[in-house]
Amino acid sequence: MNSKTAALRRASYILLPGLILLEIAIVIIYLSSVFFQGKAYPLFDMDSSMTIPSLLQALLLFSIGFISLILFIAWDGSSRRPSRGFLLAIAFLLIYASIDEVFKIHLQLDKIFPGLQASQWMGIYLSILFALPIVFYRDFAALWRSYRQETAIALLGMAIFVLGGFGAEIFKHQILQPTLWQFFPQRPFLALFIEKSRVALEEFAELLGETLIVGATLFFVAKRLEKED
Repeated sequence: MNSKTAALRRASYILLPGLILLEIAIVIIYLSSVFFQGKAYPLFDMDSSMTIPSLLQALLLFSIGFISLILFIAWDGSSRRPSRGFLLAIAFLLIYASIDEVFKIHLQLDKIFPGLQASQWMGIYLSILFALPIVFYRDFAALWRSYRQETAIALLGMAIFVLGGFGAEIFKHQILQPTLWQFFPQRPFLALFIEKSRVALEEFAELLGETLIVGATLFFVAKRLEKED
C-alpha cells in the first residue's frame, strides 16, 4: 500500500464518522427549533432548498458522481468491470441528482412536462433506480465478486436511502396526510411536530445512505489503487 492509498483510507475513516455526526447534529437542531419555536431555523430547514442539509445532500451526490466521472475518464476502455458505460451512467445520474437536490427539479416536472402530475416524480425516479441493476447486472456482479465489502456498504447505503427516503414519502402521501389532522384536530402543534419528525427521518435516511455510498466509493478507489500498484 503506497502513501497515497493509505492517506485516502485514513481520510475516509475520519470523514465518514464526521459526516454522520454532522447529520445527527442537523436533525437535532432542526427538530429542536421546530419544538421550541414552532418553525425551523431557515439555514437548518430539512424541508426546504438551498439550506445546509439540502446543500450537504447535493455535495454528497455530486461527490459520488464526480468520482465516477473521473474513473470513467481514466478507465482504459478494456473489458474489465465496472464498465465505462456503468461509470458514465452513475456519474450522469448522480450529478443530475445533486442539481435536482438544490433546485428541486422533481417538484416542477408537471410544469416541464404538461399532463404529468406532480406526485408522479417518485415513480419515475424509482423506475430509473431499479433499472440500473438490471441494465448493468454484469457490473454489479463483478463488483460483488472483486469488491464485496465496498459493494455491501454501497448496497446498505442504497437500501437506507430508498427505504428511508422514498418510504417516508410514500408513508406521508398514503397514510399520514389523510389521517394526521383527523387524529389531532385540537392539537395542531402535535400534528405539525409529527410531520416534521417524518421529514427529519426522511432527510436523515437520505443523508446517511449517501454518506455510506461516498465511503464505499472511496474504499473502492483505494482498493483499486492497491491492485494497480
